[in-house]
Amino acid sequence: MKFQIQKTVFQDALQAAINAVPNKSTIQILNNFSLRLEGNFLEISATDLDLGVRVKVEVNGERDGAVVINARKLLELVKSLVDPSITTVSVDVQDYLAKFKWSDKGQASITGFDASDFPPFPAVDDGETLSFAASELDFLVEKTKFATSTDSTRLSLNGIFLEAKDGHVSMIATDGHRLGRASIEQEGANLNAGVIIPRKALEQILHMAKSDATIEVRTSATHILFNTGSIQVISKLYEGPYPNYRAVIPQNFERTVQLNTTEFLNKMRSVIAMANARTHKVRLQIDGSVMEMSASDPDVGGASSEAIAVTHNGEGSFSIGFDGRYITEIFSMCKSEETVMKMNNPIGACIIEPVGDDLGFSFLLMPTHLTED
Repeated sequence: MKFQIQKTVFQDALQAAINAVPNKSTIQILNNFSLRLEGNFLEISATDLDLGVRVKVEVNGERDGAVVINARKLLELVKSLVDPSITTVSVDVQDYLAKFKWSDKGQASITGFDASDFPPFPAVDDGETLSFAASELDFLVEKTKFATSTDSTRLSLNGIFLEAKDGHVSMIATDGHRLGRASIEQEGANLNAGVIIPRKALEQILHMAKSDATIEVRTSATHILFNTGSIQVISKLYEGPYPNYRAVIPQNFERTVQLNTTEFLNKMRSVIAMANARTHKVRLQIDGSVMEMSASDPDVGGASSEAIAVTHNGEGSFSIGFDGRYITEIFSMCKSEETVMKMNNPIGACIIEPVGDDLGFSFLLMPTHLTED
């Protein structure tokens, strides 16, 4: 195998693929990149057996071939070439020995391995296919990924649920305390059973794909493939079933509170500063057209309060508690001038939505138990 490649192109491709290389693996071959040259296209692959990345870049090819090379050592070498005069790197592999040359005197070598030992990526060709603009996929992920769980005993909640039916493609994530749901219209899209995608796989393809890229998404019973043409990310799916999220979303509400998003966030941040460091609990007290926000920390004798004007539809006064970090994070994602909170009682689910037409996303937040101070 022999080729010349732009140094910046080489580094960017290696940097993208390194995210699929495990930090520590007892399987030695997984600590490597697979490099495969066909004509003027170099394919760089990496996998930890759960997530795989394949990047295809254009080079000046001279001799086809393939080799497996230590991933971190190769990336470290290419990143070390910081001299601005270094624009291209020549790579020549013979008998598994990879020789790198970037100037008359600058050269290095790394001993590689037989590429046939590198685990092949599984085929993903027997399921459904969807297509997204990168901006569409980014929207769906951004409004849901915050609510994924880290509980290793419930892996289905560690991922983001993707389904498509009735002309809508939706993503949903929940950890049992928070839920994010986002949808876009896509005529003919079909993924009725849905799949549970690891958050890391979605973050990886969005990190690598250009903002104007089209991302094809293909599923099988066990894997999902994201493909932009030059970039492929393949991942195992989490086993289902995903919880019946619709069952926990109230359809009718006894009380709604609409308020200015930015004003709420600014005042809530000052209230959170005095919240208990362990519970982060804040109290919202609604009386007529005023919401008072308060928090206290008996451990240090601190307390804080603020008030904001609201539009309130509901009978009598009302108190409800939330984790201040969670409600602030959700309001920050609303992006609209006004946000509405829909509630029934102090222990039932609260729906938080931006105010506007066809925004395509909403959030659910479970309250925390309030005790009288």
